[in-house]
Amino acid sequence: MNGAIIFGLLIALMLTGMPISISLGLTVLTFLFTMTQVPIEAVALKLFTGIEKFEIMAIPFFILAGNFLTHGGVAARMIRFATSVVGHLPGGLGLAGVVACALFAAVSGSSPATVVAIGSILMPAMVKAGFPNKFGAGVITTSGALGILIPPSIVMVMYSVATNTSVGALFMAGVIPGLVLATMLGATTWYLARKHGYPRVQMFKDRSSLQASIGSAFGAFFALMFTVAPPFVIGKLLSLWLEGGLPYVIASLVWLALVPWATKNKWATRIVYIGLIVVAVPIYASIAALSVFEIQSMGPAVGLTAAVMLGWITLIQACGAHTQIAPTFRFELLWESLEVWRAYWESVWGLLLIVVVMGGIYSGVFTPTEAAAMSAVYAFVVAVFVYKDLKISDVPRVLLSSANMSAMLLYIITNAVMFSFILTNEQIPQHLADWLLAQGLGPIAFLLAVNVMLLVAGNFMEPSSIVLIMAPILFPVAIKLGINPVHFGIMMTVNMEVGMCHPPVGLNMYVASGIAKMGITELTVAVWPWLLTMLVFLGAVTYWPDLSLWLPRTLGMIN
Repeated sequence: MNGAIIFGLLIALMLTGMPISISLGLTVLTFLFTMTQVPIEAVALKLFTGIEKFEIMAIPFFILAGNFLTHGGVAARMIRFATSVVGHLPGGLGLAGVVACALFAAVSGSSPATVVAIGSILMPAMVKAGFPNKFGAGVITTSGALGILIPPSIVMVMYSVATNTSVGALFMAGVIPGLVLATMLGATTWYLARKHGYPRVQMFKDRSSLQASIGSAFGAFFALMFTVAPPFVIGKLLSLWLEGGLPYVIASLVWLALVPWATKNKWATRIVYIGLIVVAVPIYASIAALSVFEIQSMGPAVGLTAAVMLGWITLIQACGAHTQIAPTFRFELLWESLEVWRAYWESVWGLLLIVVVMGGIYSGVFTPTEAAAMSAVYAFVVAVFVYKDLKISDVPRVLLSSANMSAMLLYIITNAVMFSFILTNEQIPQHLADWLLAQGLGPIAFLLAVNVMLLVAGNFMEPSSIVLIMAPILFPVAIKLGINPVHFGIMMTVNMEVGMCHPPVGLNMYVASGIAKMGITELTVAVWPWLLTMLVFLGAVTYWPDLSLWLPRTLGMIN
């Protein structure tokens, strides 16, 4: 009975148009003063203890980092890098939008911020290139939702606050689902673009799609090798005199300082290219093959190494001959590769934030909250001092905007903590769990019911409110049914993604409609192909737990 009164009062207040946070607060206060004997001192104590959790501090830091990156030119460089990699395919700019959203999602933690940062640059460019306005709006609206699935994610932090689940485990669990969803959205974009004959980005005329793909893949591979291998080699040499991880940190900093010179010097590029690509790759491949096949004698080992080396060089020469762009030792003629290479190094400072956050959490160097603080400082340095697209005079405006958004979310959290306290005090989650178990509802039916409930809630509330209200209620039932809390959190996050892409309160839709200058009704029709793709993905995440749990389990973060 008390549960019906609480939720009836909350829904009634929300139907008046009152903000969610105030509706929660009034519901709690009304119920406390009229129907319980809970002392007001306990309420005040819970109000402060509920929001003093260390994890909550991550929210304003991630918001600040995202705002610095949005205004600091990182998005434009990520778009150019994404275009250089996939722009040659049908619907190239649309595919570049998906890739750029995935990259920006990995540094921002916010879906609306991703839509603003990528959409404000790419959507006008797509219209200018000949794409229909609704196509670009559909791509960016749905791909921007990756901002809350690919870590870091503010929604995951809120789920952690509501359920005491590990933030680090949630972040790692979101990596593979985020990449899978990005791939599915990219496949949908490619199919629609090919079906309707939308243009591709041709940096060089008279190149087939296959030729450009080979050049782009080669450039991406070279850029990755050029990033990782030299610091590793320099670090190995320094480890002869220094201990621990310090030599590799020093090597990385030295290499980053040398990169601007190395990328412009043809001989430095050739030396690294020949040493890493032509020589090191087949040698390491041979060593791996020798260990797998347990070859000990000298003759077969030399023969295998020579065969691998010859086959690798032959493959490089064949690719160069097919694309008509690249003999083995003249890397400067690999035009597509150079475009990827240059775009990669322009955006590398932004991309390194992914390494700072995820690498720092996994290695144990800092907690997710400390990673958020590091990301804010790093984003500030990159935006102001490295790219110099954000002036010092603009920093107060960014800080004020971040403070406003943080205050709004923290106010919602404060009232949601009190709402959760009332539910727990009245034992509503426990009664609900017992009732569902008594009805014989198994995990499959329960997860289906939760998906329907969350999708319906997404029509009326924004993600933060849904997670903070629904997670404390549904979480105990999920645990009793043996559902992993991390898997349940990822499933809720994907539901929030879907909710951000359809009316009436889909935040991404309102942001995208402002950029594309489209009505909400027209945009609703435009997003349907990608929205259906997201619903298919939701089903996969719901009933295939290993998609979420494999990586954190492999890393030893969950049992």
